[in-house]
Amino acid sequence: MTRCPRSISVSLLLLTLVAGGCASLPTQPGQPIGLLRVSGPNVWLNGAPARNGDQVAIGSSLATGPGSSALLEFRDGGYLQLDQNTDPIFEWLAQSKCILVRIFKGQAYLKRERACVEGPNLSMVLNSEANIRIHERPGLSEVTLLQGRAEITAPARLTLQPGQRFSASERRIAALRTLSREELAAVVAWRASYRFKPLPATKPKVPIILWPKPPRPPEPGRPDQPKPEPPAPTEPPSPEKPKRNWPALERDRLPPDLIERRPEPVIR
Repeated sequence: MTRCPRSISVSLLLLTLVAGGCASLPTQPGQPIGLLRVSGPNVWLNGAPARNGDQVAIGSSLATGPGSSALLEFRDGGYLQLDQNTDPIFEWLAQSKCILVRIFKGQAYLKRERACVEGPNLSMVLNSEANIRIHERPGLSEVTLLQGRAEITAPARLTLQPGQRFSASERRIAALRTLSREELAAVVAWRASYRFKPLPATKPKVPIILWPKPPRPPEPGRPDQPKPEPPAPTEPPSPEKPKRNWPALERDRLPPDLIERRPEPVIR
């Protein structure tokens, strides 16, 4: 199995995980890993205003400002939605073979099979959907699991079940409780504040049909080209013989051995 190289970047580094190995993962800067959808005027891709349908590549930087959100759709499935004022860093964690989402502040909704998440006070491995919120002050980290399973590895080992919220502060567990349906809906209510336009439709590739080229006519005056033979003359059809319209004689109707012959007269 091919091992993925570890790469660290101060900007957004997004890599795609393929089950069974990393052979098809993009490994060079500039190779696309997903498509971006934008909501609001304050979304930047590589320091420039982002547009709906832009390709996010390895080494790209992504940031959201006030009243804006970004939705990244990964090539191999899943997505990540960023709330306003969120600046995460994405890296490839070779030991765990998963995408490492390192969030210093802000809020994000992550839906992906096997994704690693780190914050100032937590570290976990996610399998499915979770809402992650990192408060700047007083250094509080919250993880709410919506579906699937999450393994908390720091500050203590813990397995989250759907509907539970885990809080960590100052490298210790601050709270762990199961939320009601109303509380879960309130946690992800921020996502309804943004509207994303559909991605531009890509034109389907029309297959190119290569028809065989017609034979090239011989050039006049070339000795290597055989001259075409003239067509053979055709003889006109012979006229049909007229049919007999008179009645046939008895001799013509009977075979010779059945015809009675008259005796010759005897001369005395």
